Amino acid sequence: MTQLAAIRERVTKLLARGDPRPQGGKRVLVHEILSMQVLSAAVVGGLAVISLYWGGQWILQDNYSRWALQWTEQLNELGSPLYLADDSESRIGLNNFVDRYPEIDQVVYYAKSGSVLHSVDSSEDVDPVNELSSSQLEDAIDVVGQKRPYVMTGGLLDPKQFDILAPVWIESIPDDGLFGFDATTDEPGKIELLGFVKIKLDFVMFHDRLLANIRFAIAVLAVLLIMFALYGRHALRKALASISELQKPIQELAKGNLNVKFEPAQHREISDIVEALETTAAALSERDAQLRNLANHDSLTGLYNRRRFNEELRREIVSLMRKVHSSALFFIDLDQFKYINDACGHPAGDRLICKVADELQRSVRRDDVLARFGGDEFVILLRDVDIVGATASAETILTNMRRLAHIEGEQIFHVHCSIGVTMMGGDNFHHDELINQADIACREAKSAGRNRMRVYARPEDEDHREITDVSWMTSLREALDEDKFEIRFQPINNILTGETTHHELLIRLKAEDGKYVSPDAFLPSAVRFGLMNEIDFWMIRNAAIAYAKYSSPQNPIRFAINLSANAFENDDLTSYVEETFKRYEVQPSDIIFEITESLAVRRPLQVDRQIATLRDLGCQFALDDFGTGYSSFSYLQKLQFDYIKIDGTFVQDLPNNPVDQKMIRLIAEVGKEAGMQTIAEYVRNVESLELLAELGVDMAQGYFVGRPTKAPKTQPTPVSLTSRRQKMARKKATRA
Repeated sequence: MTQLAAIRERVTKLLARGDPRPQGGKRVLVHEILSMQVLSAAVVGGLAVISLYWGGQWILQDNYSRWALQWTEQLNELGSPLYLADDSESRIGLNNFVDRYPEIDQVVYYAKSGSVLHSVDSSEDVDPVNELSSSQLEDAIDVVGQKRPYVMTGGLLDPKQFDILAPVWIESIPDDGLFGFDATTDEPGKIELLGFVKIKLDFVMFHDRLLANIRFAIAVLAVLLIMFALYGRHALRKALASISELQKPIQELAKGNLNVKFEPAQHREISDIVEALETTAAALSERDAQLRNLANHDSLTGLYNRRRFNEELRREIVSLMRKVHSSALFFIDLDQFKYINDACGHPAGDRLICKVADELQRSVRRDDVLARFGGDEFVILLRDVDIVGATASAETILTNMRRLAHIEGEQIFHVHCSIGVTMMGGDNFHHDELINQADIACREAKSAGRNRMRVYARPEDEDHREITDVSWMTSLREALDEDKFEIRFQPINNILTGETTHHELLIRLKAEDGKYVSPDAFLPSAVRFGLMNEIDFWMIRNAAIAYAKYSSPQNPIRFAINLSANAFENDDLTSYVEETFKRYEVQPSDIIFEITESLAVRRPLQVDRQIATLRDLGCQFALDDFGTGYSSFSYLQKLQFDYIKIDGTFVQDLPNNPVDQKMIRLIAEVGKEAGMQTIAEYVRNVESLELLAELGVDMAQGYFVGRPTKAPKTQPTPVSLTSRRQKMARKKATRA
């Protein structure tokens, strides 16, 4: 589910960028594109206006220069004031010339020395005339005879006013004799400077007209930019409308609504996005349906799983609180299911589980809730039923299950089950407690002989048991803090030779009345109150102390220590074992750690690492209580154990139970194939011991072999099985 949510988030972020409306302070795509376009157009327009201005100035100046040359030539022709003392007609022509060109503000004639000879003004507000400076005279003399025979002051920095200063001269041919003239000669003629003429030009009218045109161009450009922006905004909004329309469906898609509809798009790119979104929504919808099914149903049987059943149970509890009625909860456990797994393998067990699930579905009502709780356990919620109806339903299930036969190869298995029933109503509403009550009732049904049902009844002394648990917690805490636990040593002997191979260490607690309490009385409370880890570490430390006390080169001794699952969940286990063994000089090869079958089958990675590290130290391992849990021979080849301890339930009535005999023989054979030695627990008579020897079991443990003692016992002369037989025969003869 997390992966699907991440996909939705990425799709939303990717496509929301095309939304033209602002969200959370983010930039708007339309505004950004439009701003870029308007800015680009403004920059281009500004450059165009600047180019127009400077280009116009350059063109005007060029035109001014050509006009100045033309006017200078005309003034040269009107240069009579320079060589005539009084030429009224020439003066009149000069005035007419100035009046003809409004750009000419003033015309001044200077003598060769730079003094003013004559001036003509076009208006009265013209600046007064001054003599030419020496630098002006030099500049003007330098252009005599040049292609551009004048000096212009002014330019781009002051494009409105110009001053043109031009020399006036006469030039004679090299030889002015009539017959001695040579037109092909390059020899310069004689030049005689007469004076200078200065024209003051004012082009403010042209300049103002240019600025007016530029202002008009700027106004037109601004109008065009505004029109372009409005049109661009409209065009962009229209072009991105398809993306904007995707916003709401995408938001719904991100919320998990996979039934959204996407409008078809006109543009190919948007159409591809819409198609991709529709495909994604369809794939997510299909994937969600699969995930919901996997999250709510058992993969093997298709029934509700534990999680979904707990939800249904909570809903029923809420319904019971609102309405006055009762319901029932069944906890169903198949009887001897492990034998089918062991005999035919797990695939056969899976097929049987499916057949049982089908039979249970046919045995319940349509409104009832059936779920696989795990392994070979099922639970049923019967709605709106009283104790009579619940009992009748349970008997119906038992009857139908007794009729069920499962054929696997050439074998026929008749499946029975045990059912625990608890009623829901009154003040019994906590779902965990309800399941626990049904489970307790189911275990009571199994203890009563299996293939039957039991209804849970709250024990009268349950409150007393809870108080007792609290009392045990106080006692256990005190025993740990004050080191009040004690160790007992029970021998484990080789069946054929009678030699004690090692001792199992058993923990005891001395009560206030002086009697010793067995672990079965206080260890459940230790588990409930989280004290098992400390007890495990106490056993390791005191086992090392006992090893240092009783073991010697002349009398070597080996110990077996039981460790709970809590010990292997502690990261400090291996380091604590190593430090403790070094401190008390314990040989790790003389220590055997016993772990239960359920812990070995779970085998979490942390347990594997702890076991591997302890093996590297030299410690050995025994698989305890084999046969009471999964009893799968296939995993024995995968697990590295040195010993298999056969549970005492197979040994207690061994001489009278052929099934147990076959089971023990099979365990012994598999153990030998896997390189493991087998140990039988609860050996209490010579008949069981003899039979275990015939079945191939290596070692025995029990009261007949040796009771737990305060100190380990040595056997300098081991008693063999033959000796035991002879001893028993003598006892029988004596009694006779």
